[in-house]
Amino acid sequence: MTLETTRAVAERLVALCKAHREDVALAELYRADAVSVEASPIPGTDGAATEGLEGIRGKHAWWAESFEVHSAEVEGPYLHGDDRLGVIFETDATMTATGERMAMKELGIYDVDAEGRIAREAFFSIRLG
Repeated sequence: MTLETTRAVAERLVALCKAHREDVALAELYRADAVSVEASPIPGTDGAATEGLEGIRGKHAWWAESFEVHSAEVEGPYLHGDDRLGVIFETDATMTATGERMAMKELGIYDVDAEGRIAREAFFSIRLG
């Protein structure tokens, strides 16, 4: 793994997230056995971790079906060593089932493997309102 590889993955991830093309990011950048860990369990699941690319796609589908997004900002990337990066996400969204509106900020930490694929992501979040 090199810093240049991680930088390329990081810049592509941020560009795709800013363009709201997370589906392309998943297809291009993630390992099939990638793991995603949320700050807390997603409703209706057994825990905060989702294993495998199909599970992560399902998590994204749940979000799209469950929330109306009013605004979304992406900041970064921030590199850490040769194999890790961080991205800050700020979102204002309404849960469609309840009408509850919330603003939140998340720090996503991504681990990149030797082949330049995202192997793990973990999110740290704070609710702003």
